[in-house]
Amino acid sequence: MRRIALSLAAACALTGCAVSNTPYPRPVTTTIAPPLQNLPNIYASAPRAPLHSELFACNAYGSNLGLIGQRGEATNYTPYIDTPAGPLLRNPTEIACLSSGFGYRDTASGGGRQHNGVDLANHDGGFIYAAADGWIVVADYRNGYGNFIEIDHGNGVRTRYGHMAEFDSNLRSGVRVTAGEPIGRMGMTGNATGVHLHYEVLVDGLLVDPLNYGAPRPYVTTPVTQTYQEPLPVAPLEPDAAPPEPTPTSQTYPEPVRLQRPD
Repeated sequence: MRRIALSLAAACALTGCAVSNTPYPRPVTTTIAPPLQNLPNIYASAPRAPLHSELFACNAYGSNLGLIGQRGEATNYTPYIDTPAGPLLRNPTEIACLSSGFGYRDTASGGGRQHNGVDLANHDGGFIYAAADGWIVVADYRNGYGNFIEIDHGNGVRTRYGHMAEFDSNLRSGVRVTAGEPIGRMGMTGNATGVHLHYEVLVDGLLVDPLNYGAPRPYVTTPVTQTYQEPLPVAPLEPDAAPPEPTPTSQTYPEPVRLQRPD
């Protein structure tokens, strides 16, 4: 019984990804990629990460989506996260939409829990990429996260990638990865009900919002610092005094030009 209880507790370790607003079908591949011997390494030949200029919401009723524009775009989205380790990809997927954001959200069973990352969904799957240069800390199956990778980018910044269908079997603790390098494929392993990437960002050990942290500051107008002189005082009119008559101005005009008939 104790082993069963511990297993149930581990399954609940990942908060917020057990419930998805979109009932995506389960993918065929839900295991770690087998060791590559004579088979070609798809990660070595895969294209590097695209830079997404926009991120659209999967639907209008997702949790913690933030401000959504008229076209369904996340208005606070920018391609990069500004961190002490340098820029990170804010959407390290081949293609995905935003199905859930960072923060407290309700669950289907009632109550709620903290969701410590963003869910980037695509029911067709797709590649997942390293958000920046770094070293692999963990590449393994981890309870509620499913197939899981954690990357250390230096200066106290780390990123985490969960629910992958598989990841490159050549990745292990201490392996160097570069920004935009393909590291796995999107899935729904672990505590997940839809095909998506659960993406977390840590700064100095604290989980931050990957959608809003490190975004450019909103435009603020320059405060008014210049002062002006007081207006000149004007003497008030005497009571019952008529306003002064306007002084006529004399105008002079030049003499008209007279044309003479030639002789």
